Amino acid sequence: MAEKNVQRNLTGPALIQTKAASNPPQPQNQQAFDLLLKIEADARRCETVGELVFLIANDTLRLTRARQIFVFRAKGTRHRVEAVSSIGKVERDSPRIRWIETVTLALEADAGLDGKREFVLPAYCPPGDEEHKAYPYRFLLWLPFRLRTGRVFGGMLLAREVPWNEGDLVVAARLADTYAHAWTALTGERRLRRRVSIKPWLAAAALMLVAAGFIPVPLTVLAPAEVAPVEPRVVAAPIDGVVEAITVDPNASVQQGQLLFRMSDTALRNELAVAEQDVMVAEAKLKQVSQAAIADPKSRGDLAVTRTELSLATAKRDYASDLLQRSLVTAPIPGVAIFTDKRDWIGRPVTTGERIMEIANPDNVQIRIDVPVADAVAVTPGAKVRAFLDSDPLRPLTAHVRTASYEAQLIEGNVLAYRIYATIEEKPDKLRLGIRGTAQVSGDKVPLAYYLFRRPIAAIRQRLGL
Repeated sequence: MAEKNVQRNLTGPALIQTKAASNPPQPQNQQAFDLLLKIEADARRCETVGELVFLIANDTLRLTRARQIFVFRAKGTRHRVEAVSSIGKVERDSPRIRWIETVTLALEADAGLDGKREFVLPAYCPPGDEEHKAYPYRFLLWLPFRLRTGRVFGGMLLAREVPWNEGDLVVAARLADTYAHAWTALTGERRLRRRVSIKPWLAAAALMLVAAGFIPVPLTVLAPAEVAPVEPRVVAAPIDGVVEAITVDPNASVQQGQLLFRMSDTALRNELAVAEQDVMVAEAKLKQVSQAAIADPKSRGDLAVTRTELSLATAKRDYASDLLQRSLVTAPIPGVAIFTDKRDWIGRPVTTGERIMEIANPDNVQIRIDVPVADAVAVTPGAKVRAFLDSDPLRPLTAHVRTASYEAQLIEGNVLAYRIYATIEEKPDKLRLGIRGTAQVSGDKVPLAYYLFRRPIAAIRQRLGL
């Protein structure tokens, strides 16, 4: 039955025209018939689409008497050449390939590619085209590859130097149906249908993404944050020396005038004792000179010098006493003592003005944010801030930028960062100083595309200079 159906579709001078199922085929037509069956069997035995495409481009020549065949495959809205007769690899930039794709595109725009199309060059050639003059085959035939739904997913373009006859058209159409069936079996009809039909949806999605890229959104940045005091009082070393003892613990409450730490005062006490002895010597000398001046007029000239020496000794004693008093440092205001650890300071030499601790009001706090230079955005006073503290990440704090530093400074980890202070709107209970977390700082509104690709663009420009 299969052979009868094949013979019923074979007509033309190249093959025998079967008038009755019982008539035996002639030898020449029998060879063509056997060749047709062999090509169809080979097409169905192909294991990959690449093998099938190569077979279409080369074995079809033997039955259709075509001189060159271009095999096309649908790529979105266009058909691209996948294989050419007697050519192992298609060069996409070849002038001949680009020219034949342009001709196919013009044919699709004029008559469509959903059916058999015969034409003669220079039909469908671009205006002013010179390529067709060098092409030796004038008569072309387009045969589509269809799915069962009728959708075209590819085709073949056959070219030769003589017009097409009815017999060759029938054979070529038969082979086109066979190739379409084999191609569908290898690739899957559902996949081919999706490849053809998904493109409009992709275009629509791409347009939506492009449109969404212009949606204005606030430019935000995430940075480490910490609960810091507002205007704390700095307690620094009053003199050059060594910290002998710290009398308060970190984060301990202190009262105004309470002793905080003590500097080593051994040398200061000795200097004060020596200064007091110098004062006593100067007083005794002044008394002696004053008594002698009554009887001896020459001694009156030494009286002013002796008084000056007493004033100098007194000043040195007072200075030594003041330094000794400064060795005991007290709290300037009531609050909480903020410093690292006692062991970090005891026995450590310090210089005058070196910060040792801070005294802050625990009820007057703010958010301190260190924004790295690489993530910095333009921040203006009043910008919104959301702080997610590590101790309570489910309830973020809402704050507004109060100040932002103009110059970057080094923070922990040797990172350059801009320091931002934000005022908390509603301070929750038990908000302890020093709690850390992450803050989201909002800047000016920018397009969504800039928000998403800001850092990649910055990295590319920094590395490539584009």
